[in-house]
Amino acid sequence: MKASRFLRSILVTLALAGLLIATAADATGPLYVGSPVDLPGEPFYWAKVTDNTLYYWTDLNSLGSRSKSQADALVASAFATWQAVSTQTLRFSRAGNLGADVTQYNIVSVLDAVEDCRTLPSSPSGGIAKQVTIIYDTDGTAMSAIGEDPSSIIGFADAICFAHDATSNYFQRGYAALNGRFATSQYEDTLQLAMTHEFGHMIGLDHSQINLDCLDDTSSCESDGSIDGVPLMFPVLLFDRLDNSRTHILADDDVAGVSNLYPSATYASTTGEIKGHVYFSDRATPAQGFNVIARDTSNGRVVAVSGVSGSLFTGCVGVPTSVLSASSQDCDPNNPDSGSGSWNTNLIGVYDIKGLPAPGIYTVEVEAINNSGDYPFTGGSGLNPMGWYYFQFPLPRNPGATAPCSPEYLSTSTAVCSSSSATQITVGAGDVKTTGTDIILMNTPPRYDAWEAGD
Repeated sequence: MKASRFLRSILVTLALAGLLIATAADATGPLYVGSPVDLPGEPFYWAKVTDNTLYYWTDLNSLGSRSKSQADALVASAFATWQAVSTQTLRFSRAGNLGADVTQYNIVSVLDAVEDCRTLPSSPSGGIAKQVTIIYDTDGTAMSAIGEDPSSIIGFADAICFAHDATSNYFQRGYAALNGRFATSQYEDTLQLAMTHEFGHMIGLDHSQINLDCLDDTSSCESDGSIDGVPLMFPVLLFDRLDNSRTHILADDDVAGVSNLYPSATYASTTGEIKGHVYFSDRATPAQGFNVIARDTSNGRVVAVSGVSGSLFTGCVGVPTSVLSASSQDCDPNNPDSGSGSWNTNLIGVYDIKGLPAPGIYTVEVEAINNSGDYPFTGGSGLNPMGWYYFQFPLPRNPGATAPCSPEYLSTSTAVCSSSSATQITVGAGDVKTTGTDIILMNTPPRYDAWEAGD
């Protein structure tokens, strides 16, 4: 597998400032999943760090109006948000400084050195970059030097240099760059939250989608508390400060995501899991790329964990060749080193929602991943597995209806439109629910091969 720089992005809406700031970079799912040449279907994570600690090095520059020591404190605080999750084990520690200031004149060579995995296990060449490199762009000129608009990018982060052994797929290097233009009192909370989101990508987390309606009506979600259910790893940062409209940074979905990658000894025994398939209406064809959410019946707008159907299978299935560049090898069926995900067909359409707060009673719903409007979740804002290819399946429209039934809810015989008719699943600590959990989508067209003769 090969990572591409700026693989994932977050959009930040700042209504008061009148700005749109784009930053690049199963619950909150894994960002990368092993292909057949790795451990197929297994996520990548920092499996080989010493003492469960991810050591990082920071730039010598200041960050805008913030001194180096203040910038270091912002970075430590962002990492500390993830470390504070009690059901995960990854730790973070600043190991020291980079070898020199990173500026507009050397940022390209520094990033190239970090991404040159051939130099492993030694440090990156050139003497500046380290195995996990945090760059402070003092005034935005370094962003300009790599072709980014310094007025519209807060920063980016990624984990790279993939490897595997008999038990795990793992990262060996990572990097982040932060834009000092946003290190001001006006944007400091936004910078902190965006930084924490980007570091989520660095530790191996993808985007996720819960309470999608908050994208169009954030104020209502703030007033009724639903904003607390929106993951920090949502592709759009809907809150730009921590006040009484948001009681905590990480939602339950974020907590489950990081804990799935780095589980504590008691994580599985103290939480619950619901696992099943999403099928089209024929009850035989697995449905890829749908968002599945388990919600607690007592507080479902806040206590909710998600997953994408078929997220461990290759994202290449069903992707029209027209949406891929002519030079892309990501979906070459003759090249087993291409793309991500397993080619095990038993994983097609499977959803697996772990980390449910237990005990609890849950309903399960399915919806299309947002693929329209001002902020479609595609490309760098996509969800695993299909979104990177700008391809998503919409839910079908019911006969006579002007709009699809969305979400559809798990029921005993087929999906239903009403949450009041949804199947309720009681989940205790340590439970793994796999019976009666398959979701049959409503009114989908018949399979093409249902009308074929022979093979």
